[in-house]
Amino acid sequence: MTPNTLPETGDDRLNLFLSRLSDPRKAVRAEAASRLAALGRPAVPACIALLQNDEWRVRYRAAEVLGLVGDGEAYAPLVAALGDEKDHVRYMAAKGLGLIGDPRAVAHLGRMQHDENEFVRRSTASSLGKIGGEEAIGLLRAALDVEETDGVRAAIRAALREAGVDGV
Repeated sequence: MTPNTLPETGDDRLNLFLSRLSDPRKAVRAEAASRLAALGRPAVPACIALLQNDEWRVRYRAAEVLGLVGDGEAYAPLVAALGDEKDHVRYMAAKGLGLIGDPRAVAHLGRMQHDENEFVRRSTASSLGKIGGEEAIGLLRAALDVEETDGVRAAIRAALREAGVDGV
């Protein structure tokens, strides 16, 4: 598969929804992602492959589907997508890792708290809150001490509450 080629699955419905991820219309791409997520596990291998697509909108929606499906097979590819050049893809990869809920993601998400994009940092905070645990709480508290952007600070506080920390 070349970076702009869609994977061939042998499933006509799956192939149709995959092809719509590259549609120029945002609403069509969103609907296709929703349909792929509803298909569940059968969409995972193709969406993992699409994380290598040249078009960032396709990578973004593929990461979205992987998070919504929540299959553990997507863990490593989503961790790799945290390094994507496009902030939208990093945002969705962080969100997806939170939806999967694998505690191994905490250290990777911790590094994303320093991303240049505030929405990536917000998504990271939310995911750390969803995953929870001592390490995630420690990372969130440390981020709250240094974060200057009000929206991100609010996301960190919400994440701490979600992780079970009172009084934030």
